[in-house]
Amino acid sequence: MRILITNDDGINAYGLGLLENLAKTISDEITTVVPMDNRSGTSQAISLHKELYFSNISPNRYICSGTPADCVMLALNLLFADNPPDLVLSGINHGMNASDDVGYSGTIGAAREASIVGIQAIAFSQQNGKLETDFEVAKKFGKRVLDYAISIKLPSRHVLNVNFPSKKVSKIKGIKSAILDRHKTSDQILPSNKADYFKIGPINHLPDMNPQSDRFFLQKGYITFTPLLIDTTATDLLSKISDLTYE
Repeated sequence: MRILITNDDGINAYGLGLLENLAKTISDEITTVVPMDNRSGTSQAISLHKELYFSNISPNRYICSGTPADCVMLALNLLFADNPPDLVLSGINHGMNASDDVGYSGTIGAAREASIVGIQAIAFSQQNGKLETDFEVAKKFGKRVLDYAISIKLPSRHVLNVNFPSKKVSKIKGIKSAILDRHKTSDQILPSNKADYFKIGPINHLPDMNPQSDRFFLQKGYITFTPLLIDTTATDLLSKISDLTYE
């Protein structure tokens, strides 16, 4: 199995090394292509109208000056042009990518880029993953989770979104399939000490959680699996929009 690994936290991220080690348990054909530094919050953005730096830094490991989606695009066209990977793994992100957050996630954006061209893709994230010690759940259960995730044969143009909860290892109950929660109400915009500058701060979120959602199950100590669609068409509304014909 040929595996391409990417992330949005950059080449020095602890979660990246953890994912590479997990991938090595199922394959010896692993290629890593990641941003040079942190590109969190870039979603599926691509770098149009500018050149991208792309360099081999060690055997089968590359860095790119662009976004996570750029990394996937360059990898598929420069390294896998004649022999596409069987699987793309993205992460393990430093922080959860659940609920409304998925639209911002570079981790998921990279997986989406792979799925669009027909490659099975899985995104992994660790809730509250800041320090190395925050990844104990991913370390303990990562192998079993990866094996199970790969066994799920999603239809084309789907991505599997996996989140590890921020809990003690002894408190982990298993894996739950979950819908995306709705948790964002607004944003906190923080002033700078420089005139006319601001910073986007934490979100303001709803305290209540849907009992079938990712955020709810993460709180309960479950690892969550959420299949995501590439096609975001609201098909249930199509029949409610009448066609108009101009003569």
